[in-house]
Amino acid sequence: GRIEGSNTDGFGFLENLRAGAPGWRPESGPAVLLGAGGAARAIAAALLDAGCPRLTLVNRTPARAEALARALGGPVSVADHPALEDAALLVNTTSLGMAGHPPLELDLSPLPAGAVVADIVYVPLETGLLASARARGLRAVDGLGMLLHQARPGFSAWFGVEPVVDQELRDFVAADIPRR
Repeated sequence: GRIEGSNTDGFGFLENLRAGAPGWRPESGPAVLLGAGGAARAIAAALLDAGCPRLTLVNRTPARAEALARALGGPVSVADHPALEDAALLVNTTSLGMAGHPPLELDLSPLPAGAVVADIVYVPLETGLLASARARGLRAVDGLGMLLHQARPGFSAWFGVEPVVDQELRDFVAADIPRR
């Protein structure tokens, strides 16, 4: 016998970005990823596989980010602070900003006008990071879509039906998410 596993975090993240930031393309520029945990690993690998030209990892524990960078290989670097000046995409994969955790305090003013800011947190749906991005006129993508899209492959495997993530489903699930 053989056991095979997979991870749908990367798929869910990319599908959420495509839906939440129409016209976004992985190859459109460098990405800055905050965090170095399991979700960060999956998202980083998905971004690189999709054609992201350069990825910078920022984590409170630099050794963990460096280990992830080595495991990923390719155009990945580690930084103490996010350099946002040429970032086409900023992704928060940390718990900062999540209900019950400290806020993520980050100056978004260096981000270029066309940048996309994504936060995989979905409780609350509108994190401080996303509110700051919207206030600057940037495209902001919440974490609910990732949750919904990453469930698609598993649902399909179990039930033989490809679920559709649409506004009705988002609204139904969002109704159960605390606002703060």
